[in-house]
Amino acid sequence: MRRAVLITAAAIVALLVLSQLLVPPYLEHRAEKRLTAHGGHATVSIDALPAARLLLHDGDEIKVRGEGLHVQLTNRRMNVFRELDRFNRADVRLTRMSAGPFSVGRVAISRSSSSRPYAFSLRASVTARDLSSYAGSQLAGGLGGFLGRLGSDVVPFSSEPIPVRIDAAIRSNGGQPELQNVAGSVAGVPAGPLASAIAAAVADRL
Repeated sequence: MRRAVLITAAAIVALLVLSQLLVPPYLEHRAEKRLTAHGGHATVSIDALPAARLLLHDGDEIKVRGEGLHVQLTNRRMNVFRELDRFNRADVRLTRMSAGPFSVGRVAISRSSSSRPYAFSLRASVTARDLSSYAGSQLAGGLGGFLGRLGSDVVPFSSEPIPVRIDAAIRSNGGQPELQNVAGSVAGVPAGPLASAIAAAVADRL
């Protein structure tokens, strides 16, 4: 009996060690591959002890750094924050990336605990020329309306960059982002739809 208990305990320990060595690297590589699907560089670090918790969608912390990435803007909301939500703490910082027609200098999504909303920060720019060629009016819903209003308020085909500065809190409701306390506008147009779209586009790549 004692030997059987020892063998079982040893097997459990071996499985825990094996999961610690295999599960985080697998998830890190998967996220890095998704982030860089359209170019750029990214590193993802995942912490969970024991790592087997990750199989149950539970972890301690995720850190993401990226540069030169590209994400598409859509109105698809769904449960795009589901991967970030599995971690108690999140720290995502991306630089020199593109999101649709927007040239993003920096975008950050972070939270210090699962009970707090995500802090979202965006510093970017867009030109009327890029906005026109992007044909944002083809996007229905809030994002399409935002791009349509923005396009009608700027000088057509101008190459002068329009600065974009947005700070917001994002509460995840079952993986679906809900904006709170949005600060910022683009050429006088409220920037809530843009903040939601870029945050969702980034989170959906993880």
